[in-house]
Amino acid sequence: MRIGIDFSINSTAVTLLYVNGNSRLFSFVPNYRPELSAFKIHKALSEHITVISYDKAGNTKDPIVDQAIKLQNADNLSTQIIEAISPHIEGESIEIRIEGFSFGSKGNSFIDLVTYNTFLKVKMIQNWGHCISVVPPKSLKKIYTGNGNATKCDMIRQFLKENESPFAKALIDLGLNKEEEFVLPKPVDDVIDSYALAEVLLA
Repeated sequence: MRIGIDFSINSTAVTLLYVNGNSRLFSFVPNYRPELSAFKIHKALSEHITVISYDKAGNTKDPIVDQAIKLQNADNLSTQIIEAISPHIEGESIEIRIEGFSFGSKGNSFIDLVTYNTFLKVKMIQNWGHCISVVPPKSLKKIYTGNGNATKCDMIRQFLKENESPFAKALIDLGLNKEEEFVLPKPVDDVIDSYALAEVLLA
């Protein structure tokens, strides 16, 4: 089994790709409330994507308390990911691919992303050993689409070109097979990236 992880603080996606070609798709969302309009796509695709909420506390006005909260949030997210996928990979030989950082990012949000990401990597190593490959974003795009500067729309077009799963058909039903560039809704862009990570053949 190959596991693709497109990691972010607010919309981590995980794909489990079995050797027979079947897959399981997950989206991890902080404080998920399906009745809210912000989560309408999550709800619409819930038959195909397992949406899992994790507790994420907000910031305070105390910078010291804030740092403690961020560590707890990172621990909550990584624990949810491990607990969600563990039952589906018992007895499987696994290879985990996780997307590398985009180093064009700057500021505190990038530092937070590194912190959260590190919590997850440590727990994966503790559970399953050293089976992680880190794939740079440009490399993923190059391998999957042939273009290292591919857009999110290019990624979904490539996915829909080669995939006839019920999930792919649901994306077409949502109108996500347009020729022109458009804004991909959450969590579709993240799930597509996680699927590409699981599917591509690394050199």
